[in-house]
Amino acid sequence: MTSVRERIFQVFRAHELSVIFGNPGSTELPMLQDFHGDYSYILGLQEASVVAMGVGYSFQKENAAVVNLHTAAGTGNAMGAIVTASHAQAPLIVTAGQQDRRQIWTEPFLWGKQVDFVRPYVKWSIEPHRSVDVPQAIERAYHVAMSEPKGPVFVSIPMDGMEDECPPVETRRISYKIAPDPSALLEISSAISKAKRIALIAGEQVDGTNSMDEMVKLAEKLKCPVFLPPIAYRWSFPSRHELFRGHLPAAMKPISDLLSPFDLVLVFGTSVFLYYPYVPGPLIADGTQVFQITNDPSMASRAVTGTSIIADVSLALKQLIPLVKQRENDGGLPPRRSSSREMRSSVPPSSEYVEHILGNAISSNAIVFHEAPTSERFSQFNIVQPRSHFVTASGGLGFAMPAAVGAAIAQAERPVVSIVGDGSAQYSIQSMWSAAQYQAAVTFIVLNNEEYAILKSFGMMLHEEGLPGLDVPGIGFEGLAKGYGVGFKKIIDPDQIEPVVREAILSGKPSLIEIPIDKHVTALL
Repeated sequence: MTSVRERIFQVFRAHELSVIFGNPGSTELPMLQDFHGDYSYILGLQEASVVAMGVGYSFQKENAAVVNLHTAAGTGNAMGAIVTASHAQAPLIVTAGQQDRRQIWTEPFLWGKQVDFVRPYVKWSIEPHRSVDVPQAIERAYHVAMSEPKGPVFVSIPMDGMEDECPPVETRRISYKIAPDPSALLEISSAISKAKRIALIAGEQVDGTNSMDEMVKLAEKLKCPVFLPPIAYRWSFPSRHELFRGHLPAAMKPISDLLSPFDLVLVFGTSVFLYYPYVPGPLIADGTQVFQITNDPSMASRAVTGTSIIADVSLALKQLIPLVKQRENDGGLPPRRSSSREMRSSVPPSSEYVEHILGNAISSNAIVFHEAPTSERFSQFNIVQPRSHFVTASGGLGFAMPAAVGAAIAQAERPVVSIVGDGSAQYSIQSMWSAAQYQAAVTFIVLNNEEYAILKSFGMMLHEEGLPGLDVPGIGFEGLAKGYGVGFKKIIDPDQIEPVVREAILSGKPSLIEIPIDKHVTALL
């Protein structure tokens, strides 16, 4: 007799899902009984951290990740991280236990409506009526999560019935990529041939489909500048390439102004456009034509202007490149955006200066998770390959530290670094424990200005004063690091940043480096 539990793990095994990230409770124990020796269960000390670990793992494995939460209460704790996973198009199979169905009619302790409240931010949410249907639900959940646009799914698993006899489940293969309409690509190539000045936007789906090389080929063929989206949760173009011109600004008028010199803008795998503060202005300048290629019908439908083509970005790029002719420089490239502050060493150093030093200290082979919102815009890493640089896709804090742990567990060939602000670190500080316990070689770097500087920047833009709750003094990072079992160093002298960071990365052990920075509030745009 083959039980429901065994069939569940057969489905996981068929799709090469051998790691489960979890924080279990009593309702999850029946599924985990007699846990299989060829599986790994990675314990996180808080449910949001567990989800973020799964996201970091899935990005590096390029496959779904399995997350195990504790009924409605644990799913509620994880909800913010699930929102981030949804925005990041991260393929997660999120499971949570449910109370014994024989007493659900009484609404017993630990019963919950998790299927309903998680639904807005997952692609599919289900609680099978029969225990024998759970393995088939897992099979379907995998394919829903992996189909474009990828994203989290949710399966609520009642705790009873895990020992019931269960028939075999056919585990299937599905091709998920959608090819572009050939006539739409011909329309784009025609527009390119007529355009005087062209700009490219390299969105997150470029990195998500391993299409950075194709993006470079197209840019070099068109000899035009390349921008990233305003908040690029995945980095999709070499950061030091001569055609790279940084991020778009995150507001209507600044984006329109920046793109106004171009009569053609091609947007690959991201929104048209992503805004943050409301700065009214035209959506796009008169005379500027916009084309968007995205795998996400919702993203296409909410584009504020232009023509959208729903397709896999990698297929679209590969098919578009042969259709366009080599161009000469179309009249000069716009200057790179840079900080107006003088780049010099001081005690404490500026966030811009620290980012400059970290760009030299961290190798081009590294995987970086960045969650220091004030300084991330000044990052100067040498990004040359896919799956190298990530930020929170939803704006919710608490992503970078546990996601880095997941990435380090997924692979050991590339060093992993997590750069966070002192405020951001508190949302998932317990992920250091998982790093220590599972020997995930993550170098955590905390930029400590004892404040939520990004909110002060926003307040300054809105001319708002006297705002409460924006200072975060008195956090002892040394005690936190040692308490969770990772190494610790605090750098006061800016000249020591580069050697200390290099040494920590080369050690192959998890550690936390605290770098106090100045309290200068920079302009948001």
